[in-house]
Parts: sequence; C-alpha cells; structure tokens
Amino acid sequence: MNISEIRARLSSLGDKERAVNSKRYLKSDYDFYGLRVPELRKVAKEIKLDFNSSLKLFDQLWNSGNHEEMSLALFLINRYKKSPEVWDFLVSRLAKAKSWDHIDELSSHTLGEILAENLSLIPEIKKLFSSKNPWFRRTSIVSTYPLIKKNKLELTFLLAERLAYDEDIYVQKAAGWMLREAGKKDRLATRNFIMSHLNMKAAAFSYATEKMIELRGIKKEKEKNE
Repeated sequence: MNISEIRARLSSLGDKERAVNSKRYLKSDYDFYGLRVPELRKVAKEIKLDFNSSLKLFDQLWNSGNHEEMSLALFLINRYKKSPEVWDFLVSRLAKAKSWDHIDELSSHTLGEILAENLSLIPEIKKLFSSKNPWFRRTSIVSTYPLIKKNKLELTFLLAERLAYDEDIYVQKAAGWMLREAGKKDRLATRNFIMSHLNMKAAAFSYATEKMIELRGIKKEKEKNE
C-alpha cells in the first residue's frame, strides 16, 4: 500500500464532525480525517513493508501535516521497538510531535521499550529531560513507563524530582501519571516520594495520588498548619 492508497483509505473512513471534535480536544495544529484510534490501528496492520520502506513511509506520514497520518506513522514504527537504530530515527523527528497523544504513543511504547532494553540510553533521556521544549520533557518521563512495569522505578523518581514542579501542565500531568503507575509496583517507595514532595504542582499531585487519596488529606492538613 503506497502513500496515495493510504490517504484514500483514511479519507474513506473519515468523519468530518469527528475531525473537528478531535482537533479541538487534542488542541492539535494539524489536520484531521476524523478516524477513531482502533480504525487507524487496523489500517496500520494492513500495511506490509520491510524495515527501510517503513522508515521512508514514516517520514511521508510524519511530515504530512495531518495528525492521524502522524499517528499511523507511530503505529507502524512500533513494530520495530526492538531495533536500537529506531531511537535516533525517532528522536531526530521528535520536534514535530506537538500533542500529548503523539508524545505518549512514541514514548510509552517505542522509545520506552528501547530504553528498557538498553539502559545506556539514560543519558539521552536526561538530555530530553533538560530540554526547553516541554514535549521533550514529557517524553523523558513517559519513556520510563516500560521500566516501571519491570519494577525499575529509580529513573522515574529522579525525573519526577523536577518535572513534578514543571511550569507546563502537560509535563506536570505526565510526572503525576508516572508516579501513579510507580505506586502500583511499589506503593511504599512511591508514597514516601510523594510525602517528600507534597508541594509539587497541583496537576502532578492530583494524578500521583489517584490511588493514595489519604495523602490529599495529609497535604490539606499540612497547608492548614503552615
């Protein structure tokens, strides 16, 4: 299936009203066809290409100016999450990702899976963590998700030390989200971390304490006594 055939397929499945609603919901700068994610994933499965052809198609989709074509590109590249060379390929194209759904797809799946198998990439994560681009910072902590699933929480805590206080709301939410996931693996360690950071940003704290509601009461009491 070539790029023209893919676009014809996406267009035939699109819904104009959903396209408008999706653009508004995701606050995306890009155009939309109006497809649901399961429909996009189904189209991705229909595309049968070798590795090099997949990378070429990725660029065509990623540079298209269409949000759903970019999502499709990420679903395709996820096939190669065991390929270390995909790391540099994706990071070099990261600047075009400007919405949380794209960032979370490439981070929690492809980049995160590669990181979990190759911890020598941690310095690269720290570069993203220190970036002025808030989407890069969100990428850094969401990429720790596969490590969390393996009960490796150290990097998440390290990044959350700063990102839970980030000025960007999407970074705050990501930090809180990853802390919530960490709490599912080691409740005590995560609880202790949160207790040491009760003054983290409100969005981060809200996400982090979804499964530890009692900490919200402790924070309120602390604030009352200050």
